[in-house]
Amino acid sequence: MKNDYERSMDDSNTDMDFSSSSFNETFFSHTGYPKKRSGWLALALVVTLCIIFVILGILTGILFGHYSTLNDEVSILKNNVSDPVMKNDVSEIWKSVNNIMGDLKKLKDKVDITEGTCTKCPDGWKLIRNNCYYFSTSSSASWERSKQLCTERNGILIVIKDYNEMFSLWPTIKQGRYWIGLKRNPEDLDTWEWTDGSPVTYSAWDVGEPNDSDTEHCAEVMGGSQAWNDRPCHHKLNYICKGVWIC
Repeated sequence: MKNDYERSMDDSNTDMDFSSSSFNETFFSHTGYPKKRSGWLALALVVTLCIIFVILGILTGILFGHYSTLNDEVSILKNNVSDPVMKNDVSEIWKSVNNIMGDLKKLKDKVDITEGTCTKCPDGWKLIRNNCYYFSTSSSASWERSKQLCTERNGILIVIKDYNEMFSLWPTIKQGRYWIGLKRNPEDLDTWEWTDGSPVTYSAWDVGEPNDSDTEHCAEVMGGSQAWNDRPCHHKLNYICKGVWIC
């Protein structure tokens, strides 16, 4: 059994617990601690907004500065264009541009192309792998004349750059023999060049060719052997033209 002293201590502890809880309840209800925390959040929000407004003000100042500089440059350009010499140069440039645009329009109308895309080749031409080709069948000509005829058709005597292009032409060439745009360089007969002046990076010469027999300075494609051969340029053959437009 507890003596009087122990009972007295228990009562004191009970009173202290009650007093502590009462103190805590009174403190949090009267000091407004949660309200103090909300106040800090509001203050942080205000500070953040102020920083944003400052940044926006700086950016606005930079933009106005760039605008002012650009406006000054435009004014300088206007003053320079008023100079008779520069005005004449600008006029000549526009004339050249207009001439080029006129030539392009004439070419477009003549070959019937739409927005630079070969959805349909001109009459008599054949569409193969996104390029237009003309295979002459009823007339033959020398190499030089064939080159000229292709030019008159707004094309070039065919330039063949790779195996895939050559392979795609065999079904149309069949057993025929046609001039291609390949010729010896007159200043170096050991060197062959295409009609556009580019070097030969792909070739399909027949076995033993080119042998330059009897001054054979021009090249033909032979459908029978599916290979190239050199022969005299004055001989008359059919020819293959290739469209110069982009497909």
